[in-house]
Amino acid sequence: MRKAIALIILILMLSSLSAIGFGYHVFEVRTEPEFGMGVFPSSVMYQFNFPVPDLIAGSRTEFAFRLDNGLVYRTLRQDPATGAIFAEHPSLYDFPKEYTVHYDEFNLFFAQGFIDTDFSDNDLLTAFISIDGRFEMAFERLSWMTGPQEREGLFWDGHGNYRFPADGSWIGAPELADDRSVFQTSITLGLKFDYMHDTTTTRDGVRGGMCWRFAPDWMILTDGSASFVLSWNEIQLSKTLYSVRNGADRTWFSIVLDDWLTYRMIVGSRVPSYVQGGDIWGPDVPNAMNVITNRLALTFYGPQINSRDTYPSLSFFWDLGWGLGKVLNSASGESIAESVGSYGIRAEFVVFSIAEFFYEIGCSYDPVFEEEMYVEQRFGFSVGI
Repeated sequence: MRKAIALIILILMLSSLSAIGFGYHVFEVRTEPEFGMGVFPSSVMYQFNFPVPDLIAGSRTEFAFRLDNGLVYRTLRQDPATGAIFAEHPSLYDFPKEYTVHYDEFNLFFAQGFIDTDFSDNDLLTAFISIDGRFEMAFERLSWMTGPQEREGLFWDGHGNYRFPADGSWIGAPELADDRSVFQTSITLGLKFDYMHDTTTTRDGVRGGMCWRFAPDWMILTDGSASFVLSWNEIQLSKTLYSVRNGADRTWFSIVLDDWLTYRMIVGSRVPSYVQGGDIWGPDVPNAMNVITNRLALTFYGPQINSRDTYPSLSFFWDLGWGLGKVLNSASGESIAESVGSYGIRAEFVVFSIAEFFYEIGCSYDPVFEEEMYVEQRFGFSVGI
């Protein structure tokens, strides 16, 4: 079965690569702070946009194939056998919980815009549909068994024994069952709106959207390791507080206030890690049916050097997250109302919107997992064309 799935992915990749002579491409290389201190690339995203005519005059029509693969790093927060949150009984779960995941995800999507506006570079409304597939394989963290002091991991204890029985229920971590590899398919429907005047270092307006991702266990080609419906809703409000212009298209200096609010709801019996929680710096939002996150950021830009897309910036951010309602992937059926948060600084230098170098430092507070406030830092880069 997995050979057939791999063959299908390869065919999809080749079908887009064979059309190199037309359309256009997006290529992005990213880093993870946990991999090589953020110096070496850990994931790559490739996108090919098929050259299709606009179906509605003045509005954009897009048909594209995207492939995203690489490594991500996760922390197991629930008991695989019962779904109990580790923080409720920390003394019973005193072992390494970090692990590494190799992933490959593809999306074949179609988007159609409606209502062209002069205020925004995008259409006021855009509807889209996507066919998605995701393969994952989990491993022990990269430092496991590298020396005499590194003989214990999430999946194996320090004596060579399997920590969680292979024939267990795995209700708390469905994607880690059996050989810890899965393949899941889904369909995504969505609607975006954009009324944001965005000139990179100034932003004024509002944009957001909503989407629904359907991944029942009876989807074609899926291996049955996931069964969920995701509803994702977000809105961004931005205001330029101050700017010193440098001609028509650039600024010497600007200050922008942004607020991003998201609400995510999931129903399902087997919810994989990659759709859990919300977008928050630092701690993980507890895996509940309802998750709300908010980021407030004040960013100082400038100057734009020789072009609109080369500039430094310094951002002060404050993130909050709430996990509300029934705990997912749990046999107990318990409900929670917990919050986590972080605040910090992000320094960034962008070169022609192709290369991005960043450094982040912040303080996280995670009372749901009984942790003291802690400081962490990250740095790295991404390259995209």
